[in-house]
Amino acid sequence: MIYELEDGVIKKLNTTDNVQTISLDTIYQKPIDDTFTLIINSFKNKVMIVESKCIKNNMIKVDSIYSDWFLTPSSNLNHFSPEILYDFNKLRESKRKIQISLAITYSCNLRCSYCFQQKYDGLTRKPITLDELEKILSKISDLIKHNPDLDVSLGLFGGEPLLPKNETIIDRIFEYCVENRLKIDITTNGIFLPYFAKKLIIYRSIISVIAITVNTLPETYKDIVKITKVANNTEKLLAITDLLLDYGLVIDIGTNFDKTNLHDLVPLFYYFKEKGYFKKSNFSWNIGRVDDRLFDTGYEDYIVSETDILLELMKIRNEIPSNLHAGFIQTCKNLTDKLKLSFNEAQVKGIYNYCWNVSPYDKVFYVDNELNLFRCTVTVGRPQYILGNLKNLDLLNYKHDTKTFLDYPECQKCIIGGFCSGGCKLSADVDFERQCLWERKEFEKFINQILIPELVTKMEKQYV
Repeated sequence: MIYELEDGVIKKLNTTDNVQTISLDTIYQKPIDDTFTLIINSFKNKVMIVESKCIKNNMIKVDSIYSDWFLTPSSNLNHFSPEILYDFNKLRESKRKIQISLAITYSCNLRCSYCFQQKYDGLTRKPITLDELEKILSKISDLIKHNPDLDVSLGLFGGEPLLPKNETIIDRIFEYCVENRLKIDITTNGIFLPYFAKKLIIYRSIISVIAITVNTLPETYKDIVKITKVANNTEKLLAITDLLLDYGLVIDIGTNFDKTNLHDLVPLFYYFKEKGYFKKSNFSWNIGRVDDRLFDTGYEDYIVSETDILLELMKIRNEIPSNLHAGFIQTCKNLTDKLKLSFNEAQVKGIYNYCWNVSPYDKVFYVDNELNLFRCTVTVGRPQYILGNLKNLDLLNYKHDTKTFLDYPECQKCIIGGFCSGGCKLSADVDFERQCLWERKEFEKFINQILIPELVTKMEKQYV
């Protein structure tokens, strides 16, 4: 017997008498109990449950109609090519949109302990000048003029964009958005939202979303801030959030979880629920995970795994509203999709890409105060990650680096290579072995603490 996990259900597959013996090299195997074994082929995105007696000496007897499910780069590299790894409808759709986020300053009024950007001492902290801004806006105008069907959106990024000293720059950007009927999103720590509140309300028709960070309950803020240094007072921040929500602005509260606040995840959910936030169509809660992609923040002792956060979310799995979004699931995303435990994760990436940054679907650029262009939020401000300069880079035809297991010979021999695909490209470039060990350890943790217990429960409900 052979079963497949798909769409939250374990399905018994039809078989014939035509049996083949196939190698399980580079395919994940783990006993579920005395009778069944879990089989995962990350390169074909297949999760199966088979009778353990069908496996001997790392070979499996399986119906020939399912033989393709067991193909791997080790057994047939020619079967795999970039062309078959991507959704062409998504690729076509991605050419119709472009997001340009303006990092108008690298200055920030906070020094959060886990912030990857502010740990870098080489930041040019001067704000963008009006002359430099006009050069950017002129480039955007040319893009719009020559591509009338292109969906262009802007963003405000930093540093901290909503600093009072940036007000003249912000005014010009808002005016430009009105003139050109463009939407703009704002990423902010929220401290100066009261200062800008009137302006944000006036311009609310062009603001697609304001993304702020709330990492604690009001009563735990003082203790946690001693470690995280995320000194945006929760009570004050939520007060201005209430005002902006009442005026119809779209607010995305992001919470970055680590060991200091993981225990607050469920209480935070009920706190937001009691405030009526989840009933508001202009509110969303984005669940994030603190990480250290470049291994340079010195915060590693406080980092938790994806599994740790998922286990907390599973405590409220039957109450999850549509405006709660996981934003942290990477290597195990295909598995959480199959379990229907992705908690509305909105990240757009390929099946075999680690994250959106190395996926071809989103055309996103960050441009800073010197008109330098970046791809990933973690890289903004780091000279070694500059893609080029806005003065001479063709944004529409620029192709950023994508990464799958086909780019890493080591991953083609790894039992989780198709899901991980080298992990975070930035981490892999700094220390591939360290990144690899982390991903394999965390994958095993997910299997033991989530996947197998879920499979056992489903098997008992469906077939016992």
